[in-house]
Amino acid sequence: MKAKDHSPADKAQAHLTVAATALAFGVPYVDVFTRQRLSAGDIFLRQMAMYLLNTVYDFNLSRVARIFERDRTTVRHACKVIEDQRDSILFDDLLTQLEQFLLTAPSTPEAPNAKP
Repeated sequence: MKAKDHSPADKAQAHLTVAATALAFGVPYVDVFTRQRLSAGDIFLRQMAMYLLNTVYDFNLSRVARIFERDRTTVRHACKVIEDQRDSILFDDLLTQLEQFLLTAPSTPEAPNAKP
């Protein structure tokens, strides 16, 4: 599978996740799918989206990497960064609320169901 091969449903799920994350954390929506250099805040937004796709929607690291056109090890690093931040009670509470929202958000017919 080529690096750019991913389903439209996967990309839609990723865009929903990025938009919901930006809204929940009160940051502007940024095209985190770009290959251009991003600010640290925008990178953190992308890392949160990668983490949520992996944990909420059970996308494996390779699948997330294809969506963002990154290496699987980059996704693994992103997941570790966000997991480490969950030690903060405030961050963890906000992320838990975001996870609950994403679990109840409608998905496209081709998209996999979120974890129960």
